Amino acid sequence: MDRFEYQILTGRDRLDVPGGVMWYASSNLEEELGAQLPEILNTLGAQGWEITGIGDIGYNKRSEIVLKRRAS
Repeated sequence: MDRFEYQILTGRDRLDVPGGVMWYASSNLEEELGAQLPEILNTLGAQGWEITGIGDIGYNKRSEIVLKRRAS
C-alpha cells in the first residue's frame, strides 16, 4: 500500500516583498520559504512534492497549498 506524507504551505501578507505574500511551510512558520511561489514549488517538486489542493483551509483569508509526496 502506498504511504504519503503531507505538507501545507501558508501565504502571509507582507507588503515589503514583491507580490505582497511570503510563503511558509506550516511545519515551521518561523522559516520563510520566500516570496517567489513558482521557484518554491519547483524546488519542492524536485524533492517529490506535488500540489493536491489550494484554498483557505483555516478560514483566515490566507491562501494555503496542500502538498503530498510518497513517504520513504
